[in-house]
Amino acid sequence: MINVIFDMDGTLLNSEDCICAAVAEIRQDKQLPKIPKSTIQHAIHTPGVDCAKVFYDIDNFPHRSYKVGFESYFKKHYEQSATLFEGVREMLQTCKTKNYFLALASNAPQEKLKPILQRHNIAEYFDIIIGTNPNIESKPNPMMIYFILQNAPFKQSVFVGNCLKDEEAAKNAKIPYLQAKWKEVNTKNQILQKNEFSSKDELLAMLERYE
Repeated sequence: MINVIFDMDGTLLNSEDCICAAVAEIRQDKQLPKIPKSTIQHAIHTPGVDCAKVFYDIDNFPHRSYKVGFESYFKKHYEQSATLFEGVREMLQTCKTKNYFLALASNAPQEKLKPILQRHNIAEYFDIIIGTNPNIESKPNPMMIYFILQNAPFKQSVFVGNCLKDEEAAKNAKIPYLQAKWKEVNTKNQILQKNEFSSKDELLAMLERYE
């Protein structure tokens, strides 16, 4: 058996456009000039980038997540247009049938995660749900992963994510990493690397190798 740790945004939930739309609306309300969607996407995925500075022109942002203090904007856009990637619910069900231990490690605020997962009817699949809070560092810091591993029952663990922050968190925690490439492959016909997947069946086949 294995422990499988998932990221949420971009890995299970197709929410990148929601995040970009929320940031754009916040900037408009703060009377800040528009910034390219690509700038927002880069900040979300790149370790070391000060998202609050990029998104809101705020220095020394006091929170670990750039969503704190702006929850109403993100909640609105998540409810309007966030969707699960194709096959995610079925993939999670298969993992539970195989008795995998499932956990979620997201850079979103801890208290916001379960309502989002419940809205998409997948909260029940997770044994541990953890996000940023005053005591937990964001990825790529491996603190979330370490916390999960301390409470996980099996020796073998795998992290499933979608960006460099996730990859570095897995590397820092010294566990294997699998990369979601849902949209890139579907729209750009990219060739997958050996740790990348573009469908639920490809992911499940990869996870089987660690059983």
